[in-house]
Amino acid sequence: MSSLRAQGTRRLAASLACVLSAFAATPALADDGDIAAALRTLQTDRAVTRTVTLSDLGFNGPVLLSPIDARRELYLPVPANVAIDDATLSLGADYLKAAGGGATFVLSIDGYPVAGRSPDLASGTFKVDVGVDGAPRKSGFVRLGASWLSATDAALCGDTLATGNVVKIDPSTRFTYRYDPAAVRDLLTAWTAIPSAASVLIAGRALGAEAYDAAWRVGVALERAGKRPLFVALPAVGDTVAPGGAAIPGALAGVPAFAALSGPGPHKLANPAEVGAYLLLNGGTLADIAVADPALTVQIGSALDALAAEIAPHGADAAAAFETLRKSADSLAAGPAAPDEIGLAMLGGRPLIAIAPAAAGKADAIFSAFWRQLAVARSLRVQSAEIPRNKGDSVSLTGLSTTADSIDVLASSDWSAAFALSDLSTDGKVPTSLDLDVSAAPNATPYDPIVSVFLNDYLIGAKRLYADGHPERVSADIPDYALHPTNVLRVTFTRQPVSDRCPQAYPVTVLPSSKMTLSPAKPTPNFLGVVPRLAGASKLLLPTRYLTDAPETLASVVRLADGAGLSPRRASLTLVNGTDGGTVASAMPDAPFLALDVDLPLPKDRSATVTDGHLVLGSDPKSPLYDVEGLDRLGVIQAVPGDVPGLLYRQVGARGPVFDGPVRLAKGDIAVLSDAGTVAEIDSLDPAATRPAQPIESGWTISRLWQDRGDWGVPLIATVVVLILLLFARAAFVRNRRG
Repeated sequence: MSSLRAQGTRRLAASLACVLSAFAATPALADDGDIAAALRTLQTDRAVTRTVTLSDLGFNGPVLLSPIDARRELYLPVPANVAIDDATLSLGADYLKAAGGGATFVLSIDGYPVAGRSPDLASGTFKVDVGVDGAPRKSGFVRLGASWLSATDAALCGDTLATGNVVKIDPSTRFTYRYDPAAVRDLLTAWTAIPSAASVLIAGRALGAEAYDAAWRVGVALERAGKRPLFVALPAVGDTVAPGGAAIPGALAGVPAFAALSGPGPHKLANPAEVGAYLLLNGGTLADIAVADPALTVQIGSALDALAAEIAPHGADAAAAFETLRKSADSLAAGPAAPDEIGLAMLGGRPLIAIAPAAAGKADAIFSAFWRQLAVARSLRVQSAEIPRNKGDSVSLTGLSTTADSIDVLASSDWSAAFALSDLSTDGKVPTSLDLDVSAAPNATPYDPIVSVFLNDYLIGAKRLYADGHPERVSADIPDYALHPTNVLRVTFTRQPVSDRCPQAYPVTVLPSSKMTLSPAKPTPNFLGVVPRLAGASKLLLPTRYLTDAPETLASVVRLADGAGLSPRRASLTLVNGTDGGTVASAMPDAPFLALDVDLPLPKDRSATVTDGHLVLGSDPKSPLYDVEGLDRLGVIQAVPGDVPGLLYRQVGARGPVFDGPVRLAKGDIAVLSDAGTVAEIDSLDPAATRPAQPIESGWTISRLWQDRGDWGVPLIATVVVLILLLFARAAFVRNRRG
C-alpha cells in the first residue's frame, strides 16, 4: 500500500514537473505598454547615411591636375535645401614634382579654402580629411575645388609653368554625410536625394506586362538623368534577407516575426508576417523609387496585415501603436491616389518616389532639368508632360551645353556640348551644318586667337578671329562620318600667351545665336540611318520570358533602349509569346523598332547570325568574317534598314552580358556587346573600312565666300575706294589738261 502511495507520489511529481517545464518553455507575452513603447521608438532615429565617391560620379580614372589645367571643380550631390550632419570629405591623391620648384595643393568647399599642402619631396601622397559645413544647399551640390599651383624659378614673367609637376586625385575619394528623411517634403528634394546608383522597387521577380512596361520607362528616365537604375524585387516568403538595418528593441522579442529577424546572420523569410517585419525595419534601405502598381502595394499591405495579426494579442495599446507606425513608416502600401500620380511615399520609415504605371512614361519629363524645379509638392497628377523639342530646322548650340558661355583663355580653353541625335528631333532629322557665333576680346600680343571646331574629335572647321569684341561666325558642314548617335561637340580657343608682361587670360564668348541646321537623315543601312528614327513613335519588342526574371532583364532593356535613343513617352511595348529560352518569332513591326531576342522575317543573307552560342558575322555565307561557337556573355545588335528601320539585338550564349556602363553605338551596322559595352563594330558592306567617306565640298563657292566675307570684305572695300579715288584723280587731271 505504501509502495502504491509512493508510486503515485512520484507520478504526481513527474506530472507537475512536466507542467512546470511546459510553462517555462512557453514565452510569456510582453507587457502591452512595453511593446507599444518599442514600436514608437521605431518611428525615430531613421537617419539616412550616404557615401559618394568620385567613381560613383563617373570618374573611371584619377582626376589629373597639371600646370596647364591646375584647377578643377567637382560637384558632390546632396539633397537640395536639406541640412546634412557628420559630413566628411576624405581625399586621397598622389603628386609628382619632376620639375622641382615650389608647389601648393589647396582644397576648397563651396569656394572657401579649407585645407592646403606644400610638399617638399619629389613625389608622395596627400591624405586629406576635412569636415564639411552642414548648411542646406539650394543647388543640391557641395562644390569641391582642387588647385595645384606650381612654378619654377624664372626671370621676370617668362614661362614659369612646371610641366613635370602633377597631382592625381584618386577616384576612391569619398564624401560621407547623413540627413534626416523627415526633411524631404517634396518631390524635388526627393529627386536630388537619389544616389547615383538608384534602386527601383518592383513587385517581384515576375512582373505583369503593365508593371514591366512602367519599369523600363522609369529606368530610361533615370539613365538619361545620369543615374544607374538597379531593379530590386520586393522580398517574398522564401527569400533570404540580411537583417540589420535597424536595431530591434528587446520588448519586440515577444512578437514571433520580430524575434525571427533578431539573429546576426541571413534569414529565410518563413511567412508574410516576417516579410512585414522586415519591411518595417529595413524597407527604407531597399529602394529610392517604386513602380507602384497594384501587385506591389497589395503585397506590402498583406505582409503588414499579417504582422498586425501577431501584434494584436498583445493588447489594444500595442495594436494602436502599430497602426500609427504603419501609416507613418509604410504609406507605400496605400498605393497612389490616382492612376497618373507621382508622389512621395514611405517605406521602412524613409521616403521614396512612388510612380503609378500610367505616369511612368512622363517621369523623364517631370524630372528633366527643364521641369524639375516645379516639382515642389508631395504628389503630382501628371496628365501631360513633355520636354520642349525643336520643331524647326535648327537647334541652338548653347541650349545643349552645360559649359559656361563665357570663358577666359590664356593658352587654350575648351567649350563643349553633348547631344544625342534622338534629343534633337523626333522626325528623323540630323545636323548637317553648323554656325558658331563667337566674340573674343583682344589680347596684348599682335597674334590673333584661333577657334577650332571638333565633332567627335573630327576637325570640321577653324578660323582666325579678329578679336575686336564683335560677333564673328565660323560656319562648317557636318559630314556623315563625324556624326554618331551620341555626340560631343568641342570648340577650342587658342591664344598666344607670350608678351612683354606676365601672361594674362582674355575672355571669349559663345553667343546664343550659335546653331546647328537639321535635315532629314539619309536612309543609310547603318546605325546612323536608323537611330534618329527611333526618337519618335516606335516599338519595343520583347519576348514574354523577359517578364519572369524582371530584375535581370530590365537592366539590359534599359541600357539598350537608352543607347538606341528610344523615347520612354512615345515608344510602345509589344510582347512576343514564346516558351523556349531562345529567340521567338514575330511579324515585322509597322513602326521603327528595337527588338530584343525576337526573330524577325529578315532576308536570309543578313550579316549577323546567332544560334546557341554560335556567332557568324559577314554577308558572304561561304566566307564569313567571323564564325565561332562556344561563346557566352555576349550580345550582337544589328541595324535593320528599309521602309520600317530598326535595331535587332540577340543574346549570344546561355547568358547575356551585364552592362557595366551605357551602350554606345557609333559607326557601321553591327556591334558586338559585352559587359564592358561595345567591343567590336563593323560595317558589313565595308568591313575593312577602305571606302572613302563622302566627298567634302572644296574650293571657293559663293556660299563660302559669303560666309568668309569678314576676311575679304574690308580689304576689298579699301581697294575699291582707292580705285575710285584714282579714277577721280585721273578725271580731274584730264579736265585740267583740256582746260
